[in-house]
Amino acid sequence: MVKLDHPNLPKRLLMADEKGTITATISGFGGYAYDKHRAIYLASAILCLRCPDEVWEDLSLRTAKWIYIKEFDAKPYAFTIFLVGERGGGAVPVTSFPAKIRDAKKWRRGVRIYPKNTSATLKGGR
Repeated sequence: MVKLDHPNLPKRLLMADEKGTITATISGFGGYAYDKHRAIYLASAILCLRCPDEVWEDLSLRTAKWIYIKEFDAKPYAFTIFLVGERGGGAVPVTSFPAKIRDAKKWRRGVRIYPKNTSATLKGGR
């Protein structure tokens, strides 16, 4: 969920190459550097994934299938959007990011699957 860099490795790190080193790291980020601007939102990302306010299924997305949305008492970014994909029959995180209310409204699309509602599809607004 946070882009890692390493001063002695190519700029695009691949999980296939780095998985062993990353999972063996037991404290901090080891020799990796991370984007601090994205890292500050990790706590809200995990809360969004574990306890979403809404989950939408949108089959028009390229790399994700589900949109998780969580509202927080924060300004200007009162929402966290978490995109989840499906790979090999299982759910995998794709990305997450903070959003303002107008941006969160744009992500409310497709079929709302949580919480269940009486209409099959909602467009815009809550």
